[in-house]
Amino acid sequence: MKSFFFLFMIMSARQLLGQSRSENFQLILHDDWRMQSSFTDSATGAQVSQKNFPVNNWYKITVPSTIIAGLLANNEYNFDPFYGKNFEKLADKRLDHPWWFRKEFSLPASEKNKNVILKLHGINYKANVWMNGILIADSSHIKGPFRMIELDITRHINYTGANVLAIEILRPFNPNKRDGDLAIDYADWIHYPPDYNGGIVNNLEIKTYDQVGIRYPLVTTKFDLPYLDVAHLQVDAELINYTDKEKDAVVKGKINDDIQFQQKIHLLPNEKKEVSFRSADYPQLNIKKPQIWWP
Repeated sequence: MKSFFFLFMIMSARQLLGQSRSENFQLILHDDWRMQSSFTDSATGAQVSQKNFPVNNWYKITVPSTIIAGLLANNEYNFDPFYGKNFEKLADKRLDHPWWFRKEFSLPASEKNKNVILKLHGINYKANVWMNGILIADSSHIKGPFRMIELDITRHINYTGANVLAIEILRPFNPNKRDGDLAIDYADWIHYPPDYNGGIVNNLEIKTYDQVGIRYPLVTTKFDLPYLDVAHLQVDAELINYTDKEKDAVVKGKINDDIQFQQKIHLLPNEKKEVSFRSADYPQLNIKKPQIWWP
């Protein structure tokens, strides 16, 4: 009996003649952020994203956080905004200007010379992203609170010492109205906060890969309905070559402790390729007498 087989899957890619890596390094950028309004501090992104930039008068926050959530965490207001009509007191001209979210981080020595990816899980609404004094991506690309965006920052990373990530957040304007931004919305009887939930509203993470990486693994289950005695699994993922050279790689998958499968893939320079394991080609993906979770 296979119980919840679709929940427990590990996939890895290794280069032929290269080092095998079953897990990739992941760093969630959660603590020790600094936040400040561009109305208060007019420094440029090239300045803010430098190691020696002074942030003594900036707000200390954790991420995810909206702008107002960061201000509340720093006791910026001497009233409870959720009481009575105090919500109206949150009006602040600083909120109509971009805000900086700044974070310093370092990589462990084990990740030296790996490909480094910055993954944004939720920016509301637009942002300019700076790293170590360089503009990595601007607001024409970094847009939308429900998008996951990956940025290759390998060329700009310091493998030894500190790195500085500075994100200039542009809050949404006229959300979900004509010519407005397609941002987080409420029922029409709920008032928007004056920052319109501008900020970093989901995790930011740093991930590393050894030249080839896997993302978006998916297991799809099908049955020979109306019978449920065999579950036919299909495993799909996207393979990425982060280098400018051709690569041969072996993609390996494991479900529970007793189902394993693998496939050799050839990748062109910087190529993204879908890889599939179908039950018709991999008999071990036909699960007999599965224990079915039924809603």
